[in-house]
Amino acid sequence: MNEPSQIKLPQEITDLLNRLRGKIRRYILLEGAARLLAVVGLIFWASFLVDWGYFQLSHFELPVWFRASLVLISVTVILVLTVSLLLFRLMKKMRRKALALVLERRFPELNDRLATAIELHDTHEPQNALTRAMLERTVHEVAEGSRQLPLEDVFDKRPLRRAFFCALALCISILTLALFNQPAMARWAKGYLELRTDYWNRETGLVVKVIAQPGDRIKEFQNQVYKHGLGNDLTLLVETVDGKKAPERVQLTYRMQSGRGGGRTVMSRMGEGRFKHTITDLLEDIQIWVSGNDYTNPEPYTVKIVETPVLDQIQLDCVYPGYMGLNLIDRSSGKPVSDPLTVQGTQISIPVNTQFDLISTANKPITRYLFETDRLKLQLEPPQDNHETESYLAWKNPQGEIIAQADVSGPQLEQMCGSDRLQFRIPFRLVSESEQKPKTQSAALPDHIPLVADESIRIYLEDADGLLVTEPIRLSVNGIVDQPPKIDTQLKGIGKSITRKAMIPVQGTITDDYGIQSAWFDFLVDEDKSFRPRPFRNKPSERPRDFTLQRNDKEKWERFEVLPLDLKVGQKISLTVHAEDADNLSGPHQVHGETYHFEIVTDEELLSQLYSKELNLRKRFEQIFKEVAQTRDELTERIEQLKQAEVIKAKQKQGQTDPNWNSTLLETQSAVAVSADRSLYGTRKNATETASIVESFYDIREELVNNGVATAQILGRIDDKILKPLTLIHEQDFPDVDQHLGLFRLAIEKDSDPLPEMQTSIELLNAMLTRMQGVLDEMQDLLEFHEAIEMLKTLIEREKELTEETKKYRKNKLLDRLKGLGLE
Repeated sequence: MNEPSQIKLPQEITDLLNRLRGKIRRYILLEGAARLLAVVGLIFWASFLVDWGYFQLSHFELPVWFRASLVLISVTVILVLTVSLLLFRLMKKMRRKALALVLERRFPELNDRLATAIELHDTHEPQNALTRAMLERTVHEVAEGSRQLPLEDVFDKRPLRRAFFCALALCISILTLALFNQPAMARWAKGYLELRTDYWNRETGLVVKVIAQPGDRIKEFQNQVYKHGLGNDLTLLVETVDGKKAPERVQLTYRMQSGRGGGRTVMSRMGEGRFKHTITDLLEDIQIWVSGNDYTNPEPYTVKIVETPVLDQIQLDCVYPGYMGLNLIDRSSGKPVSDPLTVQGTQISIPVNTQFDLISTANKPITRYLFETDRLKLQLEPPQDNHETESYLAWKNPQGEIIAQADVSGPQLEQMCGSDRLQFRIPFRLVSESEQKPKTQSAALPDHIPLVADESIRIYLEDADGLLVTEPIRLSVNGIVDQPPKIDTQLKGIGKSITRKAMIPVQGTITDDYGIQSAWFDFLVDEDKSFRPRPFRNKPSERPRDFTLQRNDKEKWERFEVLPLDLKVGQKISLTVHAEDADNLSGPHQVHGETYHFEIVTDEELLSQLYSKELNLRKRFEQIFKEVAQTRDELTERIEQLKQAEVIKAKQKQGQTDPNWNSTLLETQSAVAVSADRSLYGTRKNATETASIVESFYDIREELVNNGVATAQILGRIDDKILKPLTLIHEQDFPDVDQHLGLFRLAIEKDSDPLPEMQTSIELLNAMLTRMQGVLDEMQDLLEFHEAIEMLKTLIEREKELTEETKKYRKNKLLDRLKGLGLE
């Protein structure tokens, strides 16, 4: 038997279901798009309001990271909604049975016949003829009835309308904003689409700068960063951007990057739209924000602390003038080896005319080195990549104006600036102010720049960070001027009166800083205007720094012989020592020592003068003799007192008493102590005076010899009868007496018996007095001899006067006779 065939579904039902499926998809598309558009609008307004609110509260733009994150989240939400609201729903398969159920739920008059027809169509179960006929009739009735069904009534359009009106409202609001507030729309686009940092169009705009020292230089931040010197004051300047509204007040907020501090303050107003504030002694990095009206910088300004450029060391490599002989000589090249001197402090002294290299070593690379004095200005800028530098030497007038300039060439700049830009080597020559010739026109850079000694030097440094030293590095190179030689001389054994055959001894030394070139005697006779030279017997050799006037090892002096001049009595001569140094740059320096003036006298007159000196010496020695005798007598008296005191002490031991004995003993003890001190002091004073007399007699003796008036008899008497005993008294007698008087005084201090030392002292004093009396007697004989000479001189002078008077008398007598003869 054949199986029944499947019931065929009418085309009308298939078209109905297809139309329903299409309307459902269109509905999903419209509703999903509306919802998606509404979400986009909500995201726009949410981001817009968040940005606006944040700015109103903080005057900052939203951080870039926040806006980027919000954009990313929004895009993610939109994509998720697009997939869930549109793609997934549109791609979902719609079965006919499900569609039939939707229609029957909306149209009850179908009475489940549509669903039954579709189910019978989809099933393959066997059917009998009656059932099949009934089912075909049902399908036919459903097909007839579906033609008039209003499929639009299947949908609930309220969600679609809500989504549509919400999306429409949001779109209209956004379009209205775009039409009527384009700056706000552009701000949103810059902030969220372009992710710019400064997208808000403020009415106030502020820019932060730095007032750098020295010179109040205005420096700008580079990419919001400024490098500042460690420990220096930071002066911030806030200016209003051109075309923007100036705020009434500006608030400064700063924070240490270490998080250990910060501050907030109102900046001082400097004028319209300008504000200033100083942060003192800044030691670490800080971040800065400024606020005024609606402006606050979104990104902080950063101040980074770096080391200020300084000079770690200044050194002078000196080559001194050759005549000074201060530099070592290189044996291979024969050239002088420079002498390195390190500057300690702010001053250093070197000889004038020294050539030296000023070597400055900095703590970091330097881009500009400025060396300046009142007369010079040297600027060195080491070459940099793609940057033109300006290096020159300028001369200035007293008013500080540049009057001449010389450019520093490339090779010269390379020689002065080290490759690492840490060390600068500048050649100078130290000159005195009188040697500095002012420039009047531009010239070539000299090999060694003339630097005036003692001038204040100011050195400015600027590094790659743009930092300039706040205070210049000060230095003074003081010049040691080559002084003329110093002559220290004195006469030895000669006075102001000399004879024609005198030899004038001059002793002393000549000193010079760098060596004596030559020295000699200079002399004048009477009214001469120019000195006449006479060489020393022993001349300076090899330019000594110290030269002693001496003829040989025995004669520690130079002699000037008067006899070759053939002078007459009454003439005058002036004598001095002349010396000059080896300075061949600013010299030679010539100088005269003390000038000694002499007068030529006769032998008799000189002896008469020496006689006067001897007379004074004898009077002084007589006084010494009297004082020594008084010391002896006082000691003798004190011995008697001590003996009486011993008698009193012996009686006291025997038990005898007397009320006056204690006072007598006390007076004796005090008198003896005073006598010890007085005797010791008087003896030492007399010893000193005796030494002076001995020296004076030596001078008289030398003066006799040097003037050529000494005879063997005179010298023998002075040497044997006066100088020899006087020397013995001075070198032996006085020291012996002093020693025992000291022991006498020590015995009193120790409260022991002083009698032995007193008696020894008296014996020594008696012996010395005997010797002194012999000297006095000899002085008297010598003086009598001189008196005889003086008397002879007087007689000679009287004879000359009588001769002159006789000549005048005879002349007058002859004239009278001629008058009597009428021959007048």
